[in-house]
Amino acid sequence: MKIKRISTAEAVSIEDGFFWSDEFSWKAKEQSLEYAMDGTPNIQEGTKLSGRPITLQPADSGMGWASLAVVRKLQAWSVLNEQFQIQFEWAHDTRKFNVVFNHVDGALEATPVKGIPPVSLDDPMNLTLRFWSE
Repeated sequence: MKIKRISTAEAVSIEDGFFWSDEFSWKAKEQSLEYAMDGTPNIQEGTKLSGRPITLQPADSGMGWASLAVVRKLQAWSVLNEQFQIQFEWAHDTRKFNVVFNHVDGALEATPVKGIPPVSLDDPMNLTLRFWSE
């Protein structure tokens, strides 16, 4: 998977061990139901144009790793007021999404794989990333 900073075309690659955990729980259709005084239902509905959450988290504890160097770069990017592109690189899925970091739910979480503080920029970290699609 690639995450590209659109303004500079700089990209980082992360391994394929991430699971899009909220891919199928988001619904594009929104509805509200209210009843009139006589009991007649008033249903309003619309289709969301953007704002789909994309949460990428490890499929299990042995996957979804990124080096400390990559985590630091993504953390620095997460505070920028910019748009990014994520691209899946699986044989069955090469979709691309323009996204911004989702700070409402915590844009980035990282913990050391070894359970101790990293001592090298190459040390692996378990990583969870949260985005909103644009």
